[in-house]
Amino acid sequence: MEISLCNIALAVTTDDLTIAFAEILHKPPFQTSPLLNFEIHLSDESHPNGQQGTLALPTEDAGVTFLRAHGGAGIVVKGRPILISRSTQAIHESRIERLNNTPWRDPMQLREEQERLLNRGNRSFPLLRYSFGRFLRDGSFSSRVSPPGAAKVNLDQERRQLLFTFEPQINTDDDFSDGGIDWEEILGYPSVTAAYSLQNIATLVGSRDEDTTVLFIRADAPPVYSLHSEVDGNDNTMRLVGLGHNVYMPAGSHNLMLAFSSQSDVDMFIYACRNRHHLRYSTQHHIRIYDHTSSGIPVEKLHEFYSQIPYKLGFEVQKTISDSVLIGMEILSLKECILSLQAEHGDDAPEIFRSFASELEGRSASRTRRPTQRAQRQSSQENLPSLLRRVTQDFVREHQKPRPLLAPPPQSGVYLSYHLILTPTRDILEGPFPDQSNSVLRRYGHPECFLRVSFQDENRSKLHREVDCSIQNLLEVRCRSTLLNGCRVAGRRFQFLGYSMSGLKEHSVWFVTPFKDENGKLLNAQSIRDNLGDFSKLHKQPARLAARWSQAFSGTDPSITLLPKEVDFHCPDRYSPSGGLMTDGCSSISVELARDIWRSMQKGKKRSAKLRHIPSAFQFRLGGAKGMVVQDPTIQGKLVRLRPSQIKFDAPENLTFDVQSTSAEPKPMFLNRPLISLMEFLGVDTQRIIELQDDDICKAQSVRLSCTDASKVMQQHGMGASFHLPSLFSNLSSILQLEIGNTEDDPSLWTNKLIESSLCCAETHILRELKYRAHIAVPGSYTLLGVSDEWGCLKEGEIYATVFDERTGFVQRITGKVAITRSPQCHPGDLQVVMAVHRPELDHLTNVVVFSCQGERALASCLGGGDLDGDTFNLILDPRLLPTKLFKPGEYKAATIKTTPRACGISDVADFVINYIQTDLIGPIAISHLRFSDLKDPSCTQCIQLANFASQALDFPKSGTPVHFYSIPWLPRSQPRPDFLAKEGDNITSKQFYNSPKLLGQLYRRVPMRKGIPTAWNGNHSPSDGATVNAALSRVRLHNLGLSNMSYPIGELVEEMTYLLNAYCEQLLIIGQAHTISKNKAVHVSEAELVSGTITANWSDHQRQKNAVAAMNLQTHELVRRVRTELQGENPQTPETEAYEEEEDYEDSTFHEESEQRVMAETFKRSLTAWCVAEAILEGDPSKFGAQSFGLIALGRMLEIVKASRLMM
Repeated sequence: MEISLCNIALAVTTDDLTIAFAEILHKPPFQTSPLLNFEIHLSDESHPNGQQGTLALPTEDAGVTFLRAHGGAGIVVKGRPILISRSTQAIHESRIERLNNTPWRDPMQLREEQERLLNRGNRSFPLLRYSFGRFLRDGSFSSRVSPPGAAKVNLDQERRQLLFTFEPQINTDDDFSDGGIDWEEILGYPSVTAAYSLQNIATLVGSRDEDTTVLFIRADAPPVYSLHSEVDGNDNTMRLVGLGHNVYMPAGSHNLMLAFSSQSDVDMFIYACRNRHHLRYSTQHHIRIYDHTSSGIPVEKLHEFYSQIPYKLGFEVQKTISDSVLIGMEILSLKECILSLQAEHGDDAPEIFRSFASELEGRSASRTRRPTQRAQRQSSQENLPSLLRRVTQDFVREHQKPRPLLAPPPQSGVYLSYHLILTPTRDILEGPFPDQSNSVLRRYGHPECFLRVSFQDENRSKLHREVDCSIQNLLEVRCRSTLLNGCRVAGRRFQFLGYSMSGLKEHSVWFVTPFKDENGKLLNAQSIRDNLGDFSKLHKQPARLAARWSQAFSGTDPSITLLPKEVDFHCPDRYSPSGGLMTDGCSSISVELARDIWRSMQKGKKRSAKLRHIPSAFQFRLGGAKGMVVQDPTIQGKLVRLRPSQIKFDAPENLTFDVQSTSAEPKPMFLNRPLISLMEFLGVDTQRIIELQDDDICKAQSVRLSCTDASKVMQQHGMGASFHLPSLFSNLSSILQLEIGNTEDDPSLWTNKLIESSLCCAETHILRELKYRAHIAVPGSYTLLGVSDEWGCLKEGEIYATVFDERTGFVQRITGKVAITRSPQCHPGDLQVVMAVHRPELDHLTNVVVFSCQGERALASCLGGGDLDGDTFNLILDPRLLPTKLFKPGEYKAATIKTTPRACGISDVADFVINYIQTDLIGPIAISHLRFSDLKDPSCTQCIQLANFASQALDFPKSGTPVHFYSIPWLPRSQPRPDFLAKEGDNITSKQFYNSPKLLGQLYRRVPMRKGIPTAWNGNHSPSDGATVNAALSRVRLHNLGLSNMSYPIGELVEEMTYLLNAYCEQLLIIGQAHTISKNKAVHVSEAELVSGTITANWSDHQRQKNAVAAMNLQTHELVRRVRTELQGENPQTPETEAYEEEEDYEDSTFHEESEQRVMAETFKRSLTAWCVAEAILEGDPSKFGAQSFGLIALGRMLEIVKASRLMM
């Protein structure tokens, strides 16, 4: 008999229950000789009233007796009564037979025996059968690949991996046709390993009934495949794309079925997984296994269908394959439904199909209450065509609204991008997402015809070579073939186009599919490159050629198109007497032209967001020229001058002035690990650095104590900007007199769970940056763009800098001795002391550091080989941080430019990209430099060599000449690393690390870390505590400000804001799903992380995580901008672009016109309605994803208007 168990405490384990129930079942009236055998299983599904499980007994009589004795009161385990009832599920005969034929084993004795066996060493478990495949929507397992051979499985304790290893074998008399794989191709491999990272294993799944020796590995991400062989006595390891050199795994087939040779083996393996590595384990009554090894749908057939529908819809359809939501057979079964969807709903079809996919995955931010598990199961079993029809009907019904929601086009310089991520085993489609545009996209339009393709490892880090593992075959098969032959997405063939320099560093490139321009001319990758300019001088330099193409693909903001007469192409560079270039990358621009460019960039922004002060300098792209231009009041009219050092190729017809950055605002200055290592060596006061870090720690920990502190700290670290958190916190304190905390303790405290969690995320992020990056703020010091002295008024060793913050009115003219540097720092001479002076000729320049053009060598080139084409420089003003000894700057000789014997083509550029991925050593060189610096000092022979190699590695993307791996000084692999190089989660007490006695080690050990990450709200009441805010708002006297009183709105406006909230929640969830490590669509970044602008997951690649955060924040910024646009009241006298364009805040704005006062009142009314709608929805569904942050957007808008209204009184 099977008995249901409910109300089990969350802390209770299966062993706890087994021991407690044995106390009852092993005493009369139950049989005692032999002891009654039984099984207990806990469900892996979450329940609000504790865990649930089952008890299986071998006889009906035993079950009836047990229920009669304990069915009423239950059994208390760990202080909580477990409710007992007869299960509606019939017990399987094989399970009864197993219980009757298997003797009872005491769980504690069994554990001791298993521990004893496991302690003997890293044990491997032989397998009888095995299969790679996927779980279907009904819970069954689809077996897709079953390689013939002898296999085993084991756990690697040190690397925290589950290893599946097999030795391929084949009997030529047998007919193996598994998924079309040619097993002859992998003959002779000594062994192939599939290594699963334990953090990517969602759960182990076993069967309760038949064949309990079968175990399933349910993984969130594919394993890493590698080939191990021995050649001439040397062990060789090579990364693979699957089970062979060219053996690709079917989409979604990263789950594994294992059939063990005995019950004791599977029990011991499960025990090791659960108790040694804390993996989840669950059981099901029966898991049906289908043999689909020879039933795959040809990819060509799918792409033939994709090509029949518009690209945007085809992209969403193919995405369901890459996300393992549907299989090819299911897509083709929906063919007629999808064609009808497109015919009937046109441009809405992609969004409808995306909602359909979300519904299938059970991850939709539902517009009503969260679906129950029963409803989710019904959805998974629902007929696909009927489910698509239902989703379509829901979409049509919910989009019958007064006006389009979230419809305004992206802001200037932003477009909707489509992404393809190629890992060794997967094609992952993402998007469309807001992304920064470039001159090519703006010139040709058709953004859907451009595709961003990234090459990544399975854990989202960059692919990179390792000492003991080659990736050459992987790059050849997976990456080079894609670059040369193109890729197919949604039935369209995309060709390799080019890359930006920042994209190359992240192994990301551009592809394009042929399209017709506005004149009907067919354009493809080659014709677009040909139209960029004249590259004839670079025809034998593939890396340099692609670097020049990259100028057109750099992310920029558009401004104006110049007239030919407004460009002077013949401004000479300035050189030192010895021939040193002093103006490398910098020239001048007239004030009048700079004003036109700035006005164009500010066009459409609200008056409050516009910076009236024209930036002193612009980092630009203009045809074939790039670099910096600095304002020169002596130039009359509209003119920009270009120097030979700025003109990289000829493109006289392209006169669009694109802006990459400006000097509009000063940037704060932060220390980092390489700079701190140099500063300690150069005699800087180390106690001052410790004081600065301690101050940062205190500030990070203060964010949850004061709204004012939270506002300042988040502003300093650029956090929460998309949701305007700094402004919100400031206004909460100044207008509502509220602080964040527990309302029960103090009525002036607001208990908002999302804000609390967001602040926890912010604190964790800041402390992480301090501990693992030594990212320490230096108050009163700045990071500024560098420009040349066009007026010849600075002497050698002098600089000029004046800092101006237009928003606050702060001005600081910097004079006296200052330290100057630029990142990255390696050589002891990368930190210099210079004299900051005042010169009247330069008074018009702010937020730039002006370098002298006198002397023998440009100062910028002394600082890590810098130049003036957009480099930023750190100015350190704190006298206690000035070095007491100085080193001669490094030479930084230019690397030899790699050439080809013939004219190069796209294949040569593709070869360079592959070579770059394989030999990009900037990261390993930097780590090696820190290690040698810690063991010795930055002036040691190895560090000086590494500094030179670092310079060469940085030039590699332009020169094409790599650093040779074996020429670099490396420490032995057995050499422990300093503790400050430990990654989060590493055991720093192990022999792999030592306590560094130097400053970096001291700083690392001083930083505390928060325990745990805030989880999503799962309470049964609203997490917002809106009543506290409503009470505070009622005390503001809104009526006296001409604003709506605090009364709940009614009518069409409520309905409109409800639709707006639902649309926002759907899009926020999509953003959250795009920025997880695993790419498992059931997982998403939390709402608190999205609001705070952080990702708390521990990524192996810090730069990749930083880029993901930047992309996420750009997308949330765009989403919030569109919501705020919908909240904006309409003003018929205001041009639409200005009325609907964003913003910073209403801070310091003056609304002189009565029409603007009406706009403010209308905006407040709409924002109040949005706030009330969010509160009402949270009362009904406290866990609705996105509702809290939607309310914060509305509240922030209301408080901005209150502040602006007070300023008008």
